[in-house]
Amino acid sequence: MHIDRNLPTVEPGMSFHNPRIKDRVSFLETAASSGGLRTVVCVDLAPGGGNTLHWHRHFDETFRPVEGTLGIQLERQELRLTPGEQTTAPRGKRHRFFNPSSTEAIRFLVELKPASDGFERCIAYAYGLADDGLTSSTGVPKRPADLAMLAYWGDTYMPGIMGLVMRLLHRWGGRLVRKEQNLEALLRYLSTARHRRDSAPQPA
Repeated sequence: MHIDRNLPTVEPGMSFHNPRIKDRVSFLETAASSGGLRTVVCVDLAPGGGNTLHWHRHFDETFRPVEGTLGIQLERQELRLTPGEQTTAPRGKRHRFFNPSSTEAIRFLVELKPASDGFERCIAYAYGLADDGLTSSTGVPKRPADLAMLAYWGDTYMPGIMGLVMRLLHRWGGRLVRKEQNLEALLRYLSTARHRRDSAPQPA
């Protein structure tokens, strides 16, 4: 868990949409709101969407489908989860999630324990970059410095050669964050999300 106390934080109710990979992440609980206990997000994932194999060092991830069938790969095991089921990817274990349907979007919850304010900023920054057109069609930042900051905040590691690259980027990203590199962009992304949340119609 990264504790960057001088950096702005994500707040419950904020949501971030990635127009490149067509998913939305909404924050239900954050490191700040839960006292560091957990981060909880709701993910709306487009047909065929998903991520690649990776792992984390500092938190476990529990996946719970809400609508539709959620695909999870945990090491070499592939699972299909339906509402009422769940599985946990412990820290250090390779995993990925995906939508096995080619026609139906799915919704699922992800709980990180302990909470990760770095992961929260990673989502805000990555999806803000995508909205600005600063990522590839698969959501990968075009600028190496941005990728390095995401690697640091997200505590994300990958197998193979890419894993070695990510370790180097992680160190570089930590130095950039400590220098408050691109802080203005993060503030802008959070401000946009806050305005979107606060201006949304309230239920009667």
